[in-house]
Amino acid sequence: MKSVLLAAALSIFALSTAIAGDDLVKDIVVYKNPDCGCCTKWVRYLESHDYNVTIEHTRNLSEVKKRLGVPENLAACHTAVIDGYVIEGHITHRDIKRLLLFRPEVTGIAVPGMPIGTPGMERGNSKHSYDVMTFDDQGKVEVFVKH
Repeated sequence: MKSVLLAAALSIFALSTAIAGDDLVKDIVVYKNPDCGCCTKWVRYLESHDYNVTIEHTRNLSEVKKRLGVPENLAACHTAVIDGYVIEGHITHRDIKRLLLFRPEVTGIAVPGMPIGTPGMERGNSKHSYDVMTFDDQGKVEVFVKH
């Protein structure tokens, strides 16, 4: 009986650790223009949340986006890849974590444009509402999270 209880307790601990996201991938590659300040701020934001960021500077982001399947209408100023998912734009670490926890069958998530108040686009206390969208290789786009 004790071994069954111990196994159950260990299973609950493992599940709670997974739900907390402690064992999620933290290695992310960010494709950005070397001169973009808001992209640099977003990279610092990720690093402050313990992501291991590799930066790939490029002046041809449209080719990167095309290769990774980012729809033109969801484009932002930088593109990243983490654990097989594409991350487009100024997305919060919580939304990346949510993506990695739930693992939907999508290509990635995107915050189109550069909404004020998103990570890297802070402007005092100003914040615009925005949606994080999912997208797939079939052209399907849906709301993932509303902010």
